Amino acid sequence: MMISAFAMMSSLSGANMNNPDIKGTVLTPEGKPMSFVNVVLLTADSTFVQGATSDETGKFNIETTVNDGILKISSIGYKTVYIKMSDFRGVIMMEEDSQMLDEVTVKAQLPKTKLTGNSMLTSIQGSVLEKSGTAKEMLAKVPGMTQKGDDLEVLGKGAPVFYINGRKVTDTDELKRLRSEEIKDVEVITNPGAMYDATVSAVVRIKTIRRQGTGFGYDLDLNDNSDLLYGYNDPSATLNLRYRHKSFDLFGMVNYWKWDGIQDSDPYQQSYLKDKNGNLKTIEQDMHFRHDTQSQGMNYNLGFNWQLAENHSVGMRFETKDILKTRMPMTAETASRQWIVGKEGEVLSEESHSTQYGRHKAPYNVQGNAYYNGTVGKLGIDLNLDFITYKTLDTEDIDEVNNGIASKMNSDNHNKSHMVADKLVLSYPIWKGQLQAGTEMSYVRRKAQYQISNILLPASQSEVKERNIAAFAEYAVAIPKAGYFSAGLRYEHVGFDYEDMLHTAKTISRYDNDFFPSFSWANQWGAVQASLSYSYKTMRPDFQMLDESIFYINSYSLQQGNPTLKNEKNQQIGLNLHWKYLNLYTSYNRIDDGINNWSFLYDSGNPEDDMQGVVLIKTINLENPISVKSAYLSANPTFGCYSPNWTMGFQQYKMNNTLADPREATGQREVKYHRPMFIMDLNNTFRLKHSWQLEANLNAVTRGDYMNMRIISDTWDLGFTVQKCWLKNDALCLRASLYDALNKTATNIEMDCGYYLLHQKSVNNRQRLNISLRYTFNAQQSKYKGTGAGKETAGRMNK
Repeated sequence: MMISAFAMMSSLSGANMNNPDIKGTVLTPEGKPMSFVNVVLLTADSTFVQGATSDETGKFNIETTVNDGILKISSIGYKTVYIKMSDFRGVIMMEEDSQMLDEVTVKAQLPKTKLTGNSMLTSIQGSVLEKSGTAKEMLAKVPGMTQKGDDLEVLGKGAPVFYINGRKVTDTDELKRLRSEEIKDVEVITNPGAMYDATVSAVVRIKTIRRQGTGFGYDLDLNDNSDLLYGYNDPSATLNLRYRHKSFDLFGMVNYWKWDGIQDSDPYQQSYLKDKNGNLKTIEQDMHFRHDTQSQGMNYNLGFNWQLAENHSVGMRFETKDILKTRMPMTAETASRQWIVGKEGEVLSEESHSTQYGRHKAPYNVQGNAYYNGTVGKLGIDLNLDFITYKTLDTEDIDEVNNGIASKMNSDNHNKSHMVADKLVLSYPIWKGQLQAGTEMSYVRRKAQYQISNILLPASQSEVKERNIAAFAEYAVAIPKAGYFSAGLRYEHVGFDYEDMLHTAKTISRYDNDFFPSFSWANQWGAVQASLSYSYKTMRPDFQMLDESIFYINSYSLQQGNPTLKNEKNQQIGLNLHWKYLNLYTSYNRIDDGINNWSFLYDSGNPEDDMQGVVLIKTINLENPISVKSAYLSANPTFGCYSPNWTMGFQQYKMNNTLADPREATGQREVKYHRPMFIMDLNNTFRLKHSWQLEANLNAVTRGDYMNMRIISDTWDLGFTVQKCWLKNDALCLRASLYDALNKTATNIEMDCGYYLLHQKSVNNRQRLNISLRYTFNAQQSKYKGTGAGKETAGRMNK
């Protein structure tokens, strides 16, 4: 099908008729192409005729039959230019507006941010963010983003979906392999429109620099990451290769990595239940866990991009992951006491020690993408085909000693998943705007089986099939003085079949048919920009949440999915204001049928078992709606060699629960989670002579409530970086970074489930020293344009 499509597009590539459209190129004062510049055609009396925006090469095309009038060219940070059509020669040279930049901006230092209806576009190339190390380190400093622990988040939206040159990132470790010097700009989309899956609450689109030239090029990146708290050392190396000849671009990557992750936790839990005589019993468990993950592996990719004609490109990309070794040792010590309320003198005490040794294997993990991207006349076409297939094998050997009695258990967990997907997006100019419409389809099949020996837990064997068919349309238009408007609608049909091979009565089939609207508006008055957006989103449970198998954690804790989970519904409204280097973002969310983990007392149905007081962690839909308010103020000025990037704000969840509690006379009580959390990101960069750069960064999060968890301690993550570059275009760079210098990132939480209370302190190995060395030879960026299909479904497969 794709071959015939490519042939058809190639045959039509020369069919375009000559027309009087106005074409040209916008350049910076240095003669470099400028993207996202607004070019508008006006009549002699300033009436709007038609407009366009320049692309990454600085080119623009105003589709019009009018060849007379005035061109107005404008961009934030540059003087507005007016040119009579009689004087227009095709090239426009812009001039920076020093007054707009407040006369304290050092040229090529300040990252400029522009608002659209649903996003913030920040230029990276030539700004202070250009020399931030990896893409992950740089993204934490982009307006609208922050870092929580090891994860990147969009402020007020949570974890985003990342795209690099239109290709969806399926492994976020790729952000550690991409260098900030390769990035042209970053678009943070806080209200993804109808083109995106309804489960996506935020999108970050990264566009890399398209370098000119032909021939062979490569870059080599060597890293050494040392754990200062536990003594581990984790080296990694990435080699990117590329070859370009005329319109053909071949690229590949080889990456070796090693990682040691540690979680050291001290949970204290209390459970309350009625015994068979109706007496209220208290069970108290004081535990200590240490869970290590020791992994190393190889990643590979190979692909090509071929520009068949000026407006027609095809390409393919294949990726595979090879996990060489994964070990997951865990030790646990528990002191347990239980007594009848009113008889505290009659305490039954137990002590246990557990050692678990887990192994993870992935016999194969392969994914691929093929695409066509082009135009026929005024019709834009973007077609993507994707596949993913992988298999995982997890085994665990468990040795336990309870009150001097030893026992052994073995568990096996096997999973096999396949996905195929396609996505077609068509775009066409209508009136003064652009219409985008298309379809997206995906099919997933997943088989899983689990068993554990020497314990009264049932084995499981299941198969999940999911079919997702979507159609969408979105129209965007710029109306003079009124602003930029965008409205979209997405329809999704999702068929879900869960088949329990061992218990056919638990087999479930369900079908969802939903519409998801979105709307956004943006405008600009001088240096002030504003945008307003609304969207209706959903969150579907990942496949592990739907798996009804009971997984053994330890002798006091089990975990189980829930195939009857409903989709979470989320309505979002956001307001964004931008002035010079200041940005204010506020949002309000209402969440219905919220998906959350909940703790229950396990009941096997067998009165003879010895599992009384064991906690079962299960995924549920919350009965009451949740509201979330957030507001963040960011400042990104530049003073000489000093560029601060500061963000301060808060996030407040409001959640009310009615909990079952046998201690209460009524059998239940009300609990409220309303305490706000305050967030502070203080990033400070000093760019010195001779390519030296110094950084001091602080991320702080105060105590507060998150869903049904109460965070009862503040975290302070302080880091320092020193960087030095040499050679032409800084081709050789050495960078040293210290993370969590104060060792103040431990978390303390409390959770209240009525009959079950949890207090837990957790320490992760965040205090690290990272040293990296990068060398680039004949830098040329791949032109791969695949955007991917079914990627949000693929993300849920991997959970």
